[in-house]
Amino acid sequence: MLDGTDEQTHAAAGSLCSHSTHPEVTNVETSHKVLVVGGMVSLTYGFLLGIPLTAIRTRQPQASRHLVTAHLAAIIQGAMLIALTVAAAFSTLSSGLETVAASLLVCGCVLFVGGAVANWLQAVENHFATRSLGWKLLATSGPLNVIGISLLLAGVLKAL
Repeated sequence: MLDGTDEQTHAAAGSLCSHSTHPEVTNVETSHKVLVVGGMVSLTYGFLLGIPLTAIRTRQPQASRHLVTAHLAAIIQGAMLIALTVAAAFSTLSSGLETVAASLLVCGCVLFVGGAVANWLQAVENHFATRSLGWKLLATSGPLNVIGISLLLAGVLKAL
């Protein structure tokens, strides 16, 4: 029977991490930290990209598709990274491999959003034709994301 103590409440709730009486969080796997920090930074950056997007849209009917892509991708990918902490917790991969997977995913997301921002700032029309810096960043993000999610998927399937 629970008597309402913090430790029992956290255990009963199936918390992914244990909290001490100190403000720092303990017993959180590195892969979870990478995903949560990466996700929070991505969400914050995505929301901040909403400022120039709104400023442009108040003056004209359309904004750069690259700015819209960067704004939406940062928000969506940030939420995805945070949600992937559940998959990482379910995974039976070693802590090291989970951290590699999480790092690849965060790096892939950074490169994707960075590529869209670079295309916006350079006013690139067709990044495929010009092979812009943004295109190179976007192209590099794909393999990192595919490898990272494949590793995490393998860990989740291994847990079944």
